[in-house]
Amino acid sequence: MGALAIRDIIDKIHDCKRFFKHLIYLMILHRHQSRRTWVECENGFGDIHGDFWLGNKYTHMLTSTGKYELRVDMVDTNNNETYAVYKTFIIGDAASKYKLTVGDYSGNAGDQFIFHNEMKFSTFDQDNDRARTNCALAHTGSWWYRACFQCDLSRTDSPPFWTNTLSTAVMMIRKI
Repeated sequence: MGALAIRDIIDKIHDCKRFFKHLIYLMILHRHQSRRTWVECENGFGDIHGDFWLGNKYTHMLTSTGKYELRVDMVDTNNNETYAVYKTFIIGDAASKYKLTVGDYSGNAGDQFIFHNEMKFSTFDQDNDRARTNCALAHTGSWWYRACFQCDLSRTDSPPFWTNTLSTAVMMIRKI
């Protein structure tokens, strides 16, 4: 990676930090609704007011600089609000296929993400799950699939899912 590419990454992170400097959490996902490639998920896409994914490489850069927690805020189809907080949240580097490390759950949504702990990120064009089929292709998402999921906030042909069907889901991180 050249100096220009590194500078671009740093600029993108600084832009996000400037935008969120008055907030406690930095949003990394706001339900995205179209099938995305590995490269799109790596680099990020969208608009924070609509479908948004910060990008695996940027989330890795942040979570590799200290201890971060993840908060997932959800609203189900009956307008019930739930949340999950993970005091341990790390996204590995590109060589690890952006492996997820998550733990130390609290909240009222259920500890569904732990099923995906230690999993590599998968997309329809890069199958890194443990199933015989490509879970990302079968479930039209991009996620840390195992075989296949307990939760999936990225499905495109179905609403997001975490214990039950959701109408909205937001993933946010903060340094602790």
